Amino acid sequence: MRKIAIVTDTASDLSAIDIEKYNIKMLHYQIVYKNHTYKDQLEINSKQVLDQLEKEIPSTSLPSLEEIHQVFNEILEEGYKEVIVIPISSGLSGCFNAVNMVKDEYEGLQTIVFDSRTLSAPQGVLAVEAARLADEGKGLEEIVKHLEEVRSNQHTMFIVDTLKYLVHGGRIGHVSAAVGKLLNLKPIITIGDDGKYETVAKMRGRMKAIHYFAEEVGKILESGENYKIYFSHADGEEIKAAIIKEIKEKYPNISIEGDSWISPVACVHCGPGYVGMLVQKI
Repeated sequence: MRKIAIVTDTASDLSAIDIEKYNIKMLHYQIVYKNHTYKDQLEINSKQVLDQLEKEIPSTSLPSLEEIHQVFNEILEEGYKEVIVIPISSGLSGCFNAVNMVKDEYEGLQTIVFDSRTLSAPQGVLAVEAARLADEGKGLEEIVKHLEEVRSNQHTMFIVDTLKYLVHGGRIGHVSAAVGKLLNLKPIITIGDDGKYETVAKMRGRMKAIHYFAEEVGKILESGENYKIYFSHADGEEIKAAIIKEIKEKYPNISIEGDSWISPVACVHCGPGYVGMLVQKI
């Protein structure tokens, strides 16, 4: 049995297959509608969220303190003495702080809450890497050092097809959204060193946004290092396929994997047509 328990949250967009394969424990965000609250991925899926957005845009909330306690209790019952928790960026959510608060109640566990400073596929990669090294018998300090290196070599970009849901979630203002809609602007977003969203470009039209993705990949690959590319999306197959096609035309040997839907909680804030890309140094 592995000595270190690995925990992440549903913002990591890990598939059920990877969760089981790497024995990763999951904290679930909550999707809050007027008449009901659902646990992210357990009681509602991404497509169901998207299908309901025109009728009602729900709010979202953190994994409950009750669930965080439940996960820590399970870890104790299973005989673990050490834990690494990898939540969504502390700059994007209060989950990091909530877990830190709860962990202090468990003196029998040595717990490190590692700030991913990211979300989606990059966060999922960190969780899988932690689990892989834990399975190899590596210690806490060695795993954390490796995670810091992996995190420093992640290049992340996102595109949203509509600004409507960023406005609703308070990510951008109504004036910016109105101008963006008028000019058909597609914002290209990344995660800064502080773990918060940054708009790196505003491309006029979908095709220019797709070209921008491919050009940015080229700049990264010029280093000559080895990279993998991961994609995630929310009903954004068409945009994703166009980005992959353009990248493959220039770099046919690049490894592209990790194609998954984003979590229901992310769908609330991004809406349909979202595509995320991670270029990960290996």
